[in-house]
Amino acid sequence: MTRFLFLTSALALSACNSTSVVQDSVIQPIDFVGDKNALEKMWIVSKNDYPIYPTDAARRGISGCVDFSFVIDSEGKAQNIQVIKAIPDSTFINSATKSLKKFRWQPTKSNDGRLPAITTLQLDFSTAPVMKVAECIAGDA
Repeated sequence: MTRFLFLTSALALSACNSTSVVQDSVIQPIDFVGDKNALEKMWIVSKNDYPIYPTDAARRGISGCVDFSFVIDSEGKAQNIQVIKAIPDSTFINSATKSLKKFRWQPTKSNDGRLPAITTLQLDFSTAPVMKVAECIAGDA
């Protein structure tokens, strides 16, 4: 019985040790939040997607935006997507998130190691182009 407990404990400890080694080798993304110029020196958009305007919002003439924070992974895809701001409320979140997941980025020559990056992106929804900017800016106040 003692031998069984020792063997079980040894297996559990070795599993914990191997997990920490894997986590230590994960490359941390470079933070480009607020610095689009620096991001564009590492990653450029190769495919964007226009979100589908929700029918109910279009009928009611509602404009708004969704501002995201996310990681561009080594494959050029958006990962760890988080909503920073959504105006109004959650009206456009689903459509904007589906759209962002279709975006693709290509590394530049200076990013031949395909280093991941943290950045932000705002997707706007508007029935009148001038209104979209005013509503999204007013939401920051």
